[in-house]
Amino acid sequence: MHIDKALIYEAPGADPTIDRSVLETPDGRITIIALGDPIQAPAVAHELAAQGAKLIELCGGISPAWRPKVSAVVGHDVKVSSVTFGIESLQPAAAYNQAFIDGKPPLAAFIILKRDAEPERDRFVSSFPPLDTHFIAVPDGATAAEVAARLAREGFGLIELYGGFSTEDVAEIIQAVGGLAPVGVGSFALDALQPGQHVAAGRAV
Repeated sequence: MHIDKALIYEAPGADPTIDRSVLETPDGRITIIALGDPIQAPAVAHELAAQGAKLIELCGGISPAWRPKVSAVVGHDVKVSSVTFGIESLQPAAAYNQAFIDGKPPLAAFIILKRDAEPERDRFVSSFPPLDTHFIAVPDGATAAEVAARLAREGFGLIELYGGFSTEDVAEIIQAVGGLAPVGVGSFALDALQPGQHVAAGRAV
Protein backbone atom coordinates (compact mmCIF):
# COMPACT_ATOMS: atom_id res chain seq x y z
CA MET A 1 0.00 0.00 0.00
CA HIS A 2 1.42 3.37 -1.03
CA ILE A 3 1.30 5.88 1.86
CA ASP A 4 3.25 9.12 2.08
CA LYS A 5 4.43 9.85 5.63
CA ALA A 6 6.08 12.76 7.41
CA LEU A 7 8.14 13.32 10.52
CA ILE A 8 8.20 16.74 12.19
CA TYR A 9 10.82 17.37 14.86
CA GLU A 10 12.02 20.31 16.92
CA ALA A 11 15.64 21.48 16.72
CA PRO A 12 17.31 24.71 17.93
CA GLY A 13 17.34 27.35 15.20
CA ALA A 14 15.81 25.14 12.51
CA ASP A 15 14.02 26.69 9.53
CA PRO A 16 11.24 24.39 8.22
CA THR A 17 11.38 25.97 4.78
CA ILE A 18 14.90 24.65 4.18
CA ASP A 19 15.69 22.11 6.92
CA ARG A 20 14.01 19.12 5.34
CA SER A 21 14.90 15.77 3.82
CA VAL A 22 12.99 13.18 1.80
CA LEU A 23 13.35 9.40 1.85
CA GLU A 24 11.87 7.56 -1.12
CA THR A 25 10.58 4.08 -0.27
CA PRO A 26 8.74 1.32 -2.17
CA ASP A 27 5.70 2.18 -0.06
CA GLY A 28 5.75 5.98 -0.42
CA ARG A 29 7.70 9.10 0.46
CA ILE A 30 8.85 9.97 3.99
CA THR A 31 9.39 13.71 4.44
CA ILE A 32 11.45 14.88 7.45
CA ILE A 33 11.17 18.51 8.54
CA ALA A 34 12.87 20.34 11.43
CA LEU A 35 11.12 23.17 13.27
CA GLY A 36 12.65 25.90 15.39
CA ASP A 37 9.45 26.20 17.45
CA PRO A 38 6.40 23.91 17.85
CA ILE A 39 4.16 26.85 16.98
CA GLN A 40 5.21 26.20 13.37
CA ALA A 41 3.86 22.63 13.44
CA PRO A 42 0.27 23.27 12.26
CA ALA A 43 1.35 25.28 9.21
CA VAL A 44 3.98 22.70 8.25
CA ALA A 45 1.53 19.84 8.77
CA HIS A 46 -1.05 21.61 6.60
CA GLU A 47 1.54 21.86 3.82
CA LEU A 48 2.46 18.19 4.17
CA ALA A 49 -1.17 17.09 4.05
CA ALA A 50 -1.73 19.19 0.92
CA GLN A 51 1.21 17.36 -0.66
CA GLY A 52 -0.36 13.97 0.09
CA ALA A 53 1.00 12.89 3.49
CA LYS A 54 -1.40 10.51 5.22
CA LEU A 55 0.60 9.94 8.42
CA ILE A 56 2.27 12.84 10.24
CA GLU A 57 4.40 12.05 13.29
CA LEU A 58 5.47 14.66 15.86
CA CYS A 59 8.74 14.05 17.71
CA GLY A 60 9.03 13.55 21.45
CA GLY A 61 10.26 17.13 21.87
CA ILE A 62 6.90 18.45 20.68
CA SER A 63 4.26 18.16 23.39
CA PRO A 64 1.20 16.00 22.62
CA ALA A 65 -0.75 19.18 23.41
CA TRP A 66 0.06 20.21 19.83
CA ARG A 67 -1.52 17.10 18.34
CA PRO A 68 -5.15 18.35 18.27
CA LYS A 69 -3.98 21.66 16.80
CA VAL A 70 -2.19 19.79 14.03
CA SER A 71 -5.11 17.40 13.50
CA ALA A 72 -7.47 20.34 13.11
CA VAL A 73 -5.67 21.64 10.02
CA VAL A 74 -4.77 18.47 8.10
CA GLY A 75 -8.15 17.01 7.21
CA HIS A 76 -10.15 13.97 8.22
CA ASP A 77 -8.10 11.38 6.34
CA VAL A 78 -4.67 12.26 7.78
CA LYS A 79 -3.55 10.47 10.93
CA VAL A 80 -1.46 12.48 13.40
CA SER A 81 0.82 10.73 15.88
CA SER A 82 3.08 12.08 18.60
CA VAL A 83 5.97 10.31 20.24
CA THR A 84 5.56 9.47 23.92
CA PHE A 85 7.54 7.41 26.44
CA GLY A 86 6.61 4.42 28.57
CA ILE A 87 7.22 4.19 32.30
CA GLU A 88 10.54 2.39 31.73
CA SER A 89 11.80 5.41 29.79
CA LEU A 90 10.78 8.21 32.15
CA GLN A 91 13.99 8.40 34.17
CA PRO A 92 16.40 8.24 31.20
CA ALA A 93 14.16 10.67 29.29
CA ALA A 94 14.31 13.11 32.20
CA ALA A 95 18.10 12.75 32.29
CA TYR A 96 18.28 13.50 28.58
CA ASN A 97 16.04 16.53 28.97
CA GLN A 98 18.17 17.90 31.81
CA ALA A 99 21.32 17.41 29.73
CA PHE A 100 19.64 19.30 26.89
CA ILE A 101 18.73 22.14 29.25
CA ASP A 102 22.34 22.20 30.43
CA GLY A 103 23.48 22.56 26.81
CA LYS A 104 25.16 19.15 26.62
CA PRO A 105 22.65 16.66 25.23
CA PRO A 106 23.94 13.20 24.32
CA LEU A 107 23.46 11.92 20.80
CA ALA A 108 19.90 11.20 19.70
CA ALA A 109 18.71 8.67 17.15
CA PHE A 110 15.50 8.53 15.13
CA ILE A 111 14.96 5.03 13.73
CA ILE A 112 12.65 4.98 10.71
CA LEU A 113 10.91 1.95 9.22
CA LYS A 114 11.70 1.77 5.50
CA ARG A 115 11.12 -1.58 3.83
CA ASP A 116 14.14 -1.54 1.49
CA ALA A 117 16.57 0.06 3.96
CA GLU A 118 20.14 -0.93 4.74
CA PRO A 119 21.00 0.70 8.09
CA GLU A 120 24.70 1.11 7.38
CA ARG A 121 23.91 2.93 4.14
CA ASP A 122 20.59 4.68 4.79
CA ARG A 123 21.51 7.13 7.50
CA PHE A 124 22.41 10.75 7.99
CA VAL A 125 23.12 13.20 10.80
CA SER A 126 21.23 16.43 11.40
CA SER A 127 23.23 18.95 13.45
CA PHE A 128 21.66 21.91 15.23
CA PRO A 129 24.17 22.68 18.00
CA PRO A 130 24.19 21.47 20.65
CA LEU A 131 21.88 18.80 19.26
CA ASP A 132 23.05 16.04 16.90
CA THR A 133 20.36 13.66 15.70
CA HIS A 134 21.15 10.50 13.74
CA PHE A 135 18.46 9.33 11.32
CA ILE A 136 18.72 5.61 10.59
CA ALA A 137 16.38 3.67 8.30
CA VAL A 138 15.75 -0.02 8.98
CA PRO A 139 13.78 -2.62 7.01
CA ASP A 140 12.00 -4.31 9.93
CA GLY A 141 11.50 -4.47 13.67
CA ALA A 142 14.18 -7.09 14.34
CA THR A 143 16.82 -4.94 12.65
CA ALA A 144 15.55 -1.92 14.56
CA ALA A 145 16.05 -3.80 17.84
CA GLU A 146 19.63 -4.66 16.90
CA VAL A 147 20.39 -1.08 15.86
CA ALA A 148 18.75 0.42 18.94
CA ALA A 149 20.61 -1.89 21.31
CA ARG A 150 23.94 -0.98 19.70
CA LEU A 151 23.21 2.73 19.85
CA ALA A 152 22.27 2.51 23.51
CA ARG A 153 25.51 0.67 24.31
CA GLU A 154 27.42 3.38 22.42
CA GLY A 155 25.97 6.06 24.69
CA PHE A 156 23.09 7.49 22.68
CA GLY A 157 20.81 9.26 25.14
CA LEU A 158 17.57 9.22 23.14
CA ILE A 159 15.96 6.80 20.67
CA GLU A 160 12.67 7.47 18.90
CA LEU A 161 10.77 5.22 16.49
CA TYR A 162 8.97 6.35 13.34
CA GLY A 163 7.28 5.00 10.24
CA GLY A 164 4.75 2.53 11.62
CA PHE A 165 6.41 -0.06 13.84
CA SER A 166 4.03 -2.68 15.23
CA THR A 167 3.40 -3.13 18.94
CA GLU A 168 5.41 -6.36 18.76
CA ASP A 169 8.32 -4.47 17.17
CA VAL A 170 8.18 -1.83 19.89
CA ALA A 171 8.23 -4.43 22.65
CA GLU A 172 11.27 -6.12 21.10
CA ILE A 173 13.11 -2.81 20.71
CA ILE A 174 12.42 -1.70 24.29
CA GLN A 175 13.59 -5.06 25.60
CA ALA A 176 16.76 -4.90 23.47
CA VAL A 177 17.64 -1.41 24.75
CA GLY A 178 17.26 -2.63 28.32
CA GLY A 179 16.72 0.77 29.92
CA LEU A 180 20.05 2.19 28.73
CA ALA A 181 18.20 4.93 26.80
CA PRO A 182 14.63 6.18 26.60
CA VAL A 183 12.65 4.75 23.68
CA GLY A 184 9.99 7.08 22.27
CA VAL A 185 7.07 5.47 20.46
CA GLY A 186 4.49 7.01 18.16
CA SER A 187 0.96 7.01 19.49
CA PHE A 188 -2.44 7.87 18.08
CA ALA A 189 -5.25 9.61 19.88
CA LEU A 190 -8.51 7.66 19.96
CA ASP A 191 -9.99 9.85 17.21
CA ALA A 192 -7.37 8.62 14.74
CA LEU A 193 -8.75 5.09 15.11
CA GLN A 194 -12.37 6.07 14.43
CA PRO A 195 -13.07 6.48 10.69
CA GLY A 196 -15.14 9.49 9.77
CA GLN A 197 -14.44 11.38 12.98
CA HIS A 198 -12.08 14.25 13.62
CA VAL A 199 -11.31 15.88 16.93
CA ALA A 200 -10.84 19.62 17.15
CA ALA A 201 -10.83 21.63 20.36
CA GLY A 202 -11.80 18.55 22.33
CA ARG A 203 -14.89 17.45 20.37
CA ALA A 204 -15.61 15.02 17.54
CA VAL A 205 -16.95 16.65 14.40
